Amino acid sequence: MKLLDTIVLVSAVNPDDKYHNAGMAHLNSLRSPEEVYVPTSTLTEFDLVLRNRGYDETEVRETWAALAPLIGDKITAVTPSAHLSAAEMRSRRLSYFDSLIAALAKQIGAIVVTRDSQIARYVRTEW
Repeated sequence: MKLLDTIVLVSAVNPDDKYHNAGMAHLNSLRSPEEVYVPTSTLTEFDLVLRNRGYDETEVRETWAALAPLIGDKITAVTPSAHLSAAEMRSRRLSYFDSLIAALAKQIGAIVVTRDSQIARYVRTEW
């Protein structure tokens, strides 16, 4: 099983990003029979990234309208026990959203699709 990190969505929606093609390939893997999911925390973090980068409400809505059919129902929720593990990871200086995806991946035995070296300190990653 694989979990897509926020960096996948960020790369996929920005054609000028040097990782755009890889991001799109990872995003398109959600359509494959492979078990690939987007954690609910990734969706929340991505929405915050859009807003922090100055997207207005129309741009945010258009971005989600483009992504929704690609993501479909390939979503997985961050559980209360993952939140507990994440809190422990944050005490070791892992950021909030990185700790959530790492804790969920550890809990369900998933690989995190990311370029984030901090997440790689806790779970198996690939890009």
